[in-house]
Parts: sequence; structure tokens; C-alpha cells
Amino acid sequence: MRITNSTILRGYNRDLNRILSLKNATEHRITTNRRFSRASESPLAAAKALTVRKSLYYNEQYTENLKTANEFYTEAETSLLQVSEKMAQISETIVAACNTTKDIVDYNIYAQQLETSARELCAIFNTDSAGRTIFGGESNDSMPFAILDDSSGSAATVTYHGIPVNAMSDYREFPYSANVNLDIGLGMVTNQSTHEIDDASVLRISFNGAKVSGCGAEYGVADIDLSSVQKNRTYSLDVYAGNVKKTINFVCSGETNAEKVAQINAELDKEFAKTKAYGEPIPHMDEQGVIYLADYDDGNFTPVENGICSVVNNEYAKRTSKVTVDNDSGYTNKFKVNVESLTEGQTYTLDVTVGDTKKTISFVAAVESDALERDKLTIENIQSALNEAFPGEDVSISKSGITKGIISAEGKNVKVLVHDPMGDVARNTVNISSTSQDKINLKALKDGETYKFCATVNGKSADIEFTAGADANVTAANIKTALQANTAFTGMTFDVSTSGDKIGTIATGGNPVSIAKTSDSNSVSVSSFPTYSIDANSAIDGVTYKLKVMYGTSVRDIEFTGGADKDETIANINKALENAFGTGAPTVADDGKITAGDTAVVLSNSVDTEKSVVERERIYSNNYIQLTLDAARALRNGDIGYANGCLDRIATAKENLLAEIADMGCNEEFIDFNLTRITTRSENLSERQNDLEVVDAKKEITLWKTYEAMYNACLQMSSSVVPNSIFNYIK
Repeated sequence: MRITNSTILRGYNRDLNRILSLKNATEHRITTNRRFSRASESPLAAAKALTVRKSLYYNEQYTENLKTANEFYTEAETSLLQVSEKMAQISETIVAACNTTKDIVDYNIYAQQLETSARELCAIFNTDSAGRTIFGGESNDSMPFAILDDSSGSAATVTYHGIPVNAMSDYREFPYSANVNLDIGLGMVTNQSTHEIDDASVLRISFNGAKVSGCGAEYGVADIDLSSVQKNRTYSLDVYAGNVKKTINFVCSGETNAEKVAQINAELDKEFAKTKAYGEPIPHMDEQGVIYLADYDDGNFTPVENGICSVVNNEYAKRTSKVTVDNDSGYTNKFKVNVESLTEGQTYTLDVTVGDTKKTISFVAAVESDALERDKLTIENIQSALNEAFPGEDVSISKSGITKGIISAEGKNVKVLVHDPMGDVARNTVNISSTSQDKINLKALKDGETYKFCATVNGKSADIEFTAGADANVTAANIKTALQANTAFTGMTFDVSTSGDKIGTIATGGNPVSIAKTSDSNSVSVSSFPTYSIDANSAIDGVTYKLKVMYGTSVRDIEFTGGADKDETIANINKALENAFGTGAPTVADDGKITAGDTAVVLSNSVDTEKSVVERERIYSNNYIQLTLDAARALRNGDIGYANGCLDRIATAKENLLAEIADMGCNEEFIDFNLTRITTRSENLSERQNDLEVVDAKKEITLWKTYEAMYNACLQMSSSVVPNSIFNYIK
């Protein structure tokens, strides 16, 4: 078969162009350093390379997120370290104020320093980072923390997002308390039912300021100035009670305080109706305008121990008037007479100061079997004494609720102290202790009848049945026989002693036996009687001491002088008891026990009893900024005891703060770990990307040289393949 020149020429051109194309493609790969430019050139490698590029992109985003989080945590840790240093300064200020003798002017200076420190703490907590307020939760509000002044212009209340920090004990109930999270490549997981992100799969970059600084209080009330509530004006109040917030709106229709209280209570009942239906405590206002948390039962409101209640004016309500609210969830200026601690029938004397007027009042603690009725009658006696001492003044004592016993006057400061005729003379105390033992009333038992009681010895209990005898001694012997015959107490020896014909005590091996009533109808009556002892050795020779002794229904203050030894001191005490009570007076034995036959004797140092009658309302906050302000307010009043109480709680808060700082340090280490992890992963992905996309330079250059040689060789062979043209002949 004859092959024409044109066929040879076409084959030559095809091979030459193919070699040229291969040479150019190789040259392009060398210059671009890429294996392929289009996915179609290598579909499988391109698909793998796309996955790698996507992972590298996400890694870059995770790295940026971690750097942002690292900056955020660093700023947060720095802020809390500043807070820790500031709290140390606050503690030093309180210690300096409490441990030195100062007048009220110096205390005011310390108080001003504490207020300044509290404002500095708020400024630290309002710090922002990366465009976000660090301790504002999910809010970007530049001022989540603020301090409200009281009517005198002194810093009084710390708020978080407009709510007093003491209003709620659960930090999650404050506004903007949800977490702000960053995806850092841990495998973010979303709960399909709640659509919430699993916190363990992300990194949190928000801090709830109420949690870090503390919130809530031991208990708290809101004191509304009823005179600031005017008739025919519209009001809107936010009420926080037990972590529940409700807004009440009303137009005041009353003129008297009683009418205003009734209207506000009606609004509270309406808004908290669902809470009441569930049996939960609701806020209630007493006759003095104090709102407290109370349990509701058939029209009666019982104060909730440690309940927290707070009220603020609703700032978002338009065209509404403001009321004056004092959220007493911290240090207060109110004085409370502890009517529950008063002794029946005893006369008490108080120094009451209303404004600039000081009067001494006396009243008698009521005698009544029912405790609530007794307190009510006692308060009425105090009110009568106040009316007599301050005619024309609106001075009153709260009759019920959590504020029961607080004396106040409309528009004036009130101060109440126990009247002390001894003035500034120091009164020493002796050591007093008491022990209790269960006893049986033998006199109430009838001769020949069978009775039961439950005895407990060394963890073993048994019901004991015995028959009452003709007198106390026979009954005691029967009880002893029944005890020793019981199989639960085999091998034990019991001693049943009597005092007169009324009381029986049981012991074994010198140790008292615990006894109690049984559920049977013939069970004996068991009571626990305290026995008081005086440590005569604690009395100093020549020093005068004062004791309060309650014997039967009589209460006497006795004074005695410490002797040269224990026996002389006991003799002096017995002489003072005889002078106070006459025939049949209590006596002190050689072991220091004070007895009076079968009649109970209660003993206490009178200085302690006097102090317990009246105390300033003391409510401690869980927030250390608020504690700082409360300590400042206490120092202004010269109340060193409360300032010391704040100091103890600030020390506890500092421990919690150090735990928060340590937690942040752990998170920073976690961030560093993840940065290292992502960096290593990015390096591995980059190597994988090189394997998929980057050319082997040596191999490609060798290939390019090969193609170039082949191309040149083809060109040299062209003279034997391409036919001569006319120009060759002309040449």
C-alpha cells in the first residue's frame, strides 16, 4: 500500500503538536506549582483537595475564634485580679475602721473610701473587650452595673441590668443571663428537642456579672414611702419575689396609708395569683408600706424566713409617676424590738430617738399562754408608751410580718437602744453553761395504773412498761426493775432518782438515758429540763458581776462580787440569791449547779439579755459590692458589729472570686491546648494539600526536559518528512 506524503505530513504534525502540548502542560505545572488547574483534569484528587481546603478554611475560623476568646478571657482574668486587689483594700479599710477608736467624723471618712471603692468595682465590672462587655452576659450594654443613691445622696444599692443585685438569689433569673458561645471545632452539638447548643461542645465567651459578683441576700424587703404615692396618679412597679418578676400598674385611689396599702396588696394578689395558686410565697405589704415575701393561708400572711423581695420603678412605662423605694436587702437604718425574746411580766426600758428628740419609755412584756397573742399585746404596750412619749408624732411599731417589732416615724430617723442606767460602766460576765436531761413527771401518775415510755441507751431503744406506786420512791423502783428486766438492756444497771415527788431522772453508768413518749394512750409525760451551772473559777476577786435569774414566774437581776476562791464566790452568789428571792431561793452547789428543789431555774448574764432586746435590722447581701456599700452605711451609724459581719462575708466572697479566677485560668489553658491542636491539624492538612495539589518539581522538570528534547528532535526530523517546496529549488 502506498502512503502518500500528505498522510505522512499529517501524522508528523499530530505527533509534533502532541509533544508540544505535553511540553507546555509540564511547563505550566512547573510555573504554577499545581498538579491541575481544573477539576476535570483529576476529578478524584480534586474532590479530596476540596475537602482539605474546606477543613483548612474552618480551621482558620476556629483559630480566629480562639484568639478572640483568648483576648476575652485574658481581659476577664485581669479584671478579676483587679477586683481581688480592690477587695483586699476594702478589707483593710474595714479592719482599720473597726479596730481603732474613732469618732463619727473619722467613720464618715472610712465610709467615703468604701463608697469610692464600690464605684471602682462597678467600673471594673463594666470593662469591655472585643466590642463586648465582659460581665454583661449576652448584652452589650456598656454599663450593666450601676449604683443608686439614697435620699441622702449616699451610694446605697447596686443594680445589674437595672435590677438590685439582692432582688434574686438565682443569677440565671437576671436579664441577659444566657451564654454567648464560640464554635472552636469541638463538634458543636444542638439538642433537637430544645434547639439549644450543648455547652460542652462550644466555648463560652460571656460572664454573668450577677454570678461572678454574687446575688441575693439572707432575706430582703422593699420599703415604699407611702407619702410618695399620690392620689389620682399612675404608677408602674416591677416586683421581684422569689425569683419571680411581675409588673403592677395602678392609679392611686386612696388618700390614707391604709387605703394605699389595701390597693397595692390587691394589685400584688392579682399579679401573683398563679404563684399563690401553686402554693408558692407571694409578696405582701404591711401597714407601714414594707413589702415582704409571705406564705398565704386562708387570709393570713406568714413571713418566709430568708425570703427575698425587691421593688423598682418600671423605667419603660410612659407617663407614670415614681415612688420612693428603699430595698432593705442590705444594711438598714431600722431598729427592731425582738418581742419574741422578752420575758413575760418583765418591765423593759428603751431609749427612743425620733429625729432630734430623745425619750425614755418603759413597757411590760405581756403575760399570755398563746405566743402570738402575747407578742401582739406586748406590741400594743410598746405603742401606748410611744404615743405617750411622742404626742402628735406618727411613731409606730410594726405589728406583723417580717418587720414585726420595727419602730419607725414618718419622714424622720428613729434610733432605739436599751436604756442602761449604768451608762458606760463596764460589766463583766461569768461563764455559764447548761445541760438538759429528759425527766418524767411522777406526781401525775396514778397508783396502780400501768404506763409506758421509750428508753434509748447507746443506740438501743425499747418500750418500757411499769406500774405506778403509792409514792415517787416506789414508782422509781418499779421503773428501775422494768428497765433491767428488758432484754434490750441486759447486763445494764440503771439509777432512777427523784427530786421531791415530782421529777424522775434515769441514768446508767453515770450517763443520762434518753426517754420519750410512745404512741400509746397510757404513755407518760416526758419533758426536757435544763440545768444551769456557774463557773465560779471564772469570777475575778473583787470584781462585781450581774446575773439575770428566772425562778418560777419571778425574774430578778442579782449582783455579787467575785471572791478570793471558788467557795467564797459561790457563797456570795447564794447570798445575792437569798436577798433577791427570800425563803426558798435557788442555791448554787459546790459544782456550780444552780437548783431550787423541783422548780426550774434559768440563768444568763444580764448584759447579754439586755443586748438581745433591741437590735438594728441586719440583713447581709451575697454581693460583695453591695456588702461594701452596706459596711460604709454601718460605719456612718457607728455600727462596728455589722461592718465586721460584712468583713467576714467579703472574705468568703474573695475565696469564691479566687475560684472564678482559677476557672478562667483553666479555660485559658484549654484555649491554648485547642490552638495547638488546630495548628497541628492545619499543618497536617497543608501537607495533605501539598500531596494532592502541589507538583513534584524534580520529576516535572525532568519530564519537561524530556519533552523538550523530543520536540527538538522532531523539528530536526522535519527535513526528511516535509517535502521540498518551490523555494528550495529557487535556492
